[in-house]
Amino acid sequence: MSGYAPSHQDELDEAEGPSPLWRALRLTVWAVVSFALTFVELVAEWVAPLLLLGGLAWLAVVRVVGTLHLEPEIQQFLQYVPSQLLVAGTVWTPVGLITQGITLLAIVAGCRTLNRLISREV
Repeated sequence: MSGYAPSHQDELDEAEGPSPLWRALRLTVWAVVSFALTFVELVAEWVAPLLLLGGLAWLAVVRVVGTLHLEPEIQQFLQYVPSQLLVAGTVWTPVGLITQGITLLAIVAGCRTLNRLISREV
């Protein structure tokens, strides 16, 4: 007896890990998920400031127009500044646009976090 443990090289070769096909499939799935997250992130990153700034500007105009005391001839034209719009069956308000902009910013943060976790996983 030599005192050495038996060689388990054959068992180690079999237990290296998943097959190359499984690794390729896993990588493809994570790549598609990462692509979708990046696409959503880029669209939301582009639209969020537009909604946020548009809502803030609209809210400011509505508030300023509401406090102005002008001649009656001019005042009648200022009544046409809408406080809400109906677009394709959806009611848009300044506060609603601001809320949607902030929600899209949160979605951007979530997509970036998930992409970072995916990059560490793969």
